[in-house]
Amino acid sequence: MAEPGPGNVDLHHTLSVNHDDLEYFANVQLNNFLRELAADPGYQAMLAFGGVEAGEFTALLTGHAATFPAAGNVKANFGALAKGLAADLKKAGLQMTDAQLEILKTLEIMDAAHEEAMTAAEMMQILNKVVSSAPTKSG
Repeated sequence: MAEPGPGNVDLHHTLSVNHDDLEYFANVQLNNFLRELAADPGYQAMLAFGGVEAGEFTALLTGHAATFPAAGNVKANFGALAKGLAADLKKAGLQMTDAQLEILKTLEIMDAAHEEAMTAAEMMQILNKVVSSAPTKSG
């Protein structure tokens, strides 16, 4: 018997994904994720704070340095965090868009291959014609 994987998961099962699953994932789930990400106020705020895109929030108001001495450090550190996070979020969104396009290209290739594929019966007909037209061996 095979060794179970982490959490006693059987690692010998095969994952099967069909055309409709991929199409739904690319056109519905990834599309919804990208649309929700772009519309998310927190995402938009981080992009603005990080200086990646223009927006309503571009500066962190930490107070006056006389009353809050660490204001400058908080502002600078938050700015660096926002810039890094905004860049990472933007990159993740672009990677998801690329994934969506790659899945759709794969579906096109699958469709074209399906249309061009021969059935086993068609292949047997061709092979039978080749075999029957071949000269016989004289012994």
